[in-house]
Amino acid sequence: MKNSVQSTIVAATFATLLSAPVTAADLVINIGPVEKAAGQLMVAIYDSKESFRETTSHAASLPAETGEMQFTFANLEAGDYAVLVYHDVNNNGNLDTNMLGMPKEPWGASLEGKMLFGAPDWAKTRFTVSDDGKTIKVFLN
Repeated sequence: MKNSVQSTIVAATFATLLSAPVTAADLVINIGPVEKAAGQLMVAIYDSKESFRETTSHAASLPAETGEMQFTFANLEAGDYAVLVYHDVNNNGNLDTNMLGMPKEPWGASLEGKMLFGAPDWAKTRFTVSDDGKTIKVFLN
C-alpha cells in the first residue's frame, strides 16, 4: 500500500511538471545607426559563456536599411544571453577584418553602456531576459 501511495504522488508530481507552462519571453534588439542600405545585418544570440562566439542559440539576418533596424526573437526562455551584430556590407557572409584582425565592417554587441576594448567577451556582453521579455539597444561601431 505504501508503494502505491508513493507511486501516485510521484506520478502526480511528474504530471504537474509536464503540464506547467514553459515561460517564454520576447527579446527585442534595436540596432543602429545603419549607415548604408547594402548587404545584410547579421544578429547572433548566445545563451552561455561556453557557447559564446562559437555556437549561436538563435540567429537572424535582414537586408540592411539606413537608420535603426529592429529584430525580435520571440519565445526565448528567461535567462542570460549575449548578442553580437555585424553589418555585412559587401554581402560575403563574413565580418571582414584588416591585417591586425580588427573589423573593417560595422559591428556591435550587447554592452548595455559598457566600454569595450578588444574582442567582446561573455562577462561584458551578458544580460538577463526576464519572464516579461527585454529590449536592448546595440550600437554599431
